[in-house]
Amino acid sequence: DGSSNVDPENSVVSWEKVTQDISGADITIVGYQVIVEKDEEPLYPQGFAQAVFSVHLPPTATSVIVPKEFMEKDASYNYEVLAIEESGNQTLSSATFDTK
Repeated sequence: DGSSNVDPENSVVSWEKVTQDISGADITIVGYQVIVEKDEEPLYPQGFAQAVFSVHLPPTATSVIVPKEFMEKDASYNYEVLAIEESGNQTLSSATFDTK
């Protein structure tokens, strides 16, 4: 969670369920997408072969374990959690973390 130092062998991204839009109206979330990527310039054009962990989860999810095979020690990562509403609208939250 945002600017924290996490164990690359046990990394979890978690979030609060989204139940309202920005104006406070109730909404129905149909799923979440979580994207984790190393905070570095891609070595190849257009990010070719850049490692990205991306997963779609059901609306009941509030966390996901990032596979230890994806993680590296002493690295910085960016992550995004997209809440996908039944109309297709998406709300994005993002943060960073470092591994120790």
